[in-house]
Amino acid sequence: MDLCALKRQGLSSREIGEQLGSQPATISKWLRAGGPPAKRAVAESVRVLDARWAARVEELLGANPRLLSSSVFDLLRAEGFEGSYPTVVRHVRQQRGPRFRAAPQVSVPIETAPGEEAQFDWSDCSDWAARWGWPGELWCFGMILCWSRWRTWWFTTSVDRQHTFEGVVRHVEAAGGAAGTLRTDRMGALGRSQGRRFTLHPPALEFARHHGVQLVACQAGDAKRKGKVERPFRQLKEAFLEELDVTGTPGSLAELNARAEAWLNRRVHQVPHRVTGVPPAERLQVDRTLLVPLPRRRYDTAYVEARREV
Repeated sequence: MDLCALKRQGLSSREIGEQLGSQPATISKWLRAGGPPAKRAVAESVRVLDARWAARVEELLGANPRLLSSSVFDLLRAEGFEGSYPTVVRHVRQQRGPRFRAAPQVSVPIETAPGEEAQFDWSDCSDWAARWGWPGELWCFGMILCWSRWRTWWFTTSVDRQHTFEGVVRHVEAAGGAAGTLRTDRMGALGRSQGRRFTLHPPALEFARHHGVQLVACQAGDAKRKGKVERPFRQLKEAFLEELDVTGTPGSLAELNARAEAWLNRRVHQVPHRVTGVPPAERLQVDRTLLVPLPRRRYDTAYVEARREV
């Protein structure tokens, strides 16, 4: 944009700065120099992301165009790349442009105290099972402590009541206790909907009493209430599962779950959270002091079938 032409139109440095998103002092400096400085040129020999790494980025995106910049950066770093994450982001955006746009509305986060609430839900990952040649369905049970953002993922092949209970028990055991409130959506495996009312089935009530917690379902049409467990599923599918196409697909459910746990420990729990600014593993230590202690015996999540002998 011609700064001098805008100045001749009678605009002040402040008004020009508002149009360009720059400070008035910067505009004044540019006007005295006759225009903004030329774009800085960096010699190829001193670039951190040189031709070799640029070719590797293009190779990764060619193999899987859906890879996030964070996934590309992590793969490059494992191969010896010493540059920064923003450097990789800029190059990836030059290759394919930004993947997300600003949301039309601003949401207000729901704050919870340490040990107060955990959220859980299921995510369908059957598309990846088909891609890997696995028979049947593949589901991921996700559960997160709302204050610390510490989470667990557990892959299995069913979303019935017993598998839901097993997913919760695994999370509680890994966390060292249970949050006072366990929130989910209106799962048919856990209860029955009647209009806006949701009534838990007796086994679900027994499960909650066994752990000394409260099972709570979101109101109909209020899925955002459990957004803390929903949003990480995007990371599950757009980062972890997509990276498996590059690092090697798992050969079994056990291997998939082991790799998911290692990935969370390395890429999520030890990294400062974008909202709290603190790694979830660090905040978990505070959460644990206020969690409901584990019951003396593990809840039996096995199937039970009653038969009458004649």
